[in-house]
Amino acid sequence: MAKNRVTTHLACTQCKERNYTQVVGKKRAVGALALKKFCSRCRKHTDHKETK
Repeated sequence: MAKNRVTTHLACTQCKERNYTQVVGKKRAVGALALKKFCSRCRKHTDHKETK
């Protein structure tokens, strides 16, 4: 059904823990997205970058 979709992870830039997942299209470049999200390990809002 969703053959052109890939699951990626958002990893914290400070502690490198993967906290969030998202489903994106295969044609989009991986690593381009960076969001400010809450990291449960750091216990604060940090930048999260997209990883595979």
